[in-house]
Amino acid sequence: MMADPHIQCELDALDKLTVLLYRSALTVSAGVMSIVAWEPELAGLALIIAALIATTTVHIYDKRFRWLILGSALFATVWHMVGLWHPLAVGAALFSFSALAIKEYFCFQLKILLLTPICLAVFWFAYVFGATQISIAFSMASAILLALAAGAKWKMPMHYDIGDKSRYQI
Repeated sequence: MMADPHIQCELDALDKLTVLLYRSALTVSAGVMSIVAWEPELAGLALIIAALIATTTVHIYDKRFRWLILGSALFATVWHMVGLWHPLAVGAALFSFSALAIKEYFCFQLKILLLTPICLAVFWFAYVFGATQISIAFSMASAILLALAAGAKWKMPMHYDIGDKSRYQI
């Protein structure tokens, strides 16, 4: 499903760029989740952009998972551009980050990352239904969990993200 850290391929400039963009988008998502309850329009747009960047640069061997995660970010982008119900676009972006958190759980075996989809979902429902205190609590929990994933990602060598280039499905 994802890259194998035991295989060290030669990284070209595009490999390095995509790894940096993915890690940066994951990091930005954590920061944005810490302010989304107070600045929902700006933060929502930032989450959609970060989701699009993260999903277009993530390295996952299986194309079905890669396209599912990317599809939700593309949906979020299009829905936002059309200007229909903004919370649905944010929810689709949050789905992308939920899937990426599960992917990072498999990478790092940090069981706490499995709480990320739950925290993001509770945040979204609280946000949609106007439960401000609950949305703040779960946006902060989500920020911490995404920051944990991003921090773990930044600590590992870049080639761990890529793995065996010959195994990627197109």
